[in-house]
Amino acid sequence: MVPGDAAGVQVIDVYDKLGHRGVMTPRVHCEDVRVPAHHLIGRPGQGLEIVSGAFSWTAALIGSACVGVMRAAFEYALDFAKSERRLGSGPIIEHQNVGYMLADLKMRIEAARYLTWKSCHYLEQTGGRGEELAIMTKVYCSELAVQVVYDAMRLVGVESYTKKTPLERLLRNALVFPLYDGGNMGVRRRQLHALFTQPGYDSMLAAQGRVPPWKEQ
Repeated sequence: MVPGDAAGVQVIDVYDKLGHRGVMTPRVHCEDVRVPAHHLIGRPGQGLEIVSGAFSWTAALIGSACVGVMRAAFEYALDFAKSERRLGSGPIIEHQNVGYMLADLKMRIEAARYLTWKSCHYLEQTGGRGEELAIMTKVYCSELAVQVVYDAMRLVGVESYTKKTPLERLLRNALVFPLYDGGNMGVRRRQLHALFTQPGYDSMLAAQGRVPPWKEQ
């Protein structure tokens, strides 16, 4: 680990983000930084494995954050549909199209919720060695969250694009999920693609809760 006050470590910028503003995101530059040997984590040559394991752990948890954002958007859209009467004397939830949209939103949320649970269980079950579902959770849930919030906004209409509703903030926060902790395009290539090419890869490993053979001790 690199001490924050080490010579040569500089914070050269702090990103002024569109959303996710409760978290500070600095840009750090290192130049000729010397790190004491006792600050080494693991053994020389283990860096990629350690980083991959750390990102897999957080990838599973990103799924839960995505589910939370999607649920908030759904709850707002559901309440809106039950009370809004713009298209007649009854609430708009009585209209078939609105009901179908709400049904689709809820099914996506539940799919994301159960994938998140399964990925966390698989990680725990394998001592952190079963990374496949966690990686998939990050990619699938993060991209689904953007779509679910957008569809909730479509149901509510143009008012959802104003600060009168929480949906505009939820969309700004959801947009970061596919981008941080490794952008999804890179995650697909460096982690999932690489995993599929491993000798002994079996597409049923995760479904059956088995440890990947190349990680067995």
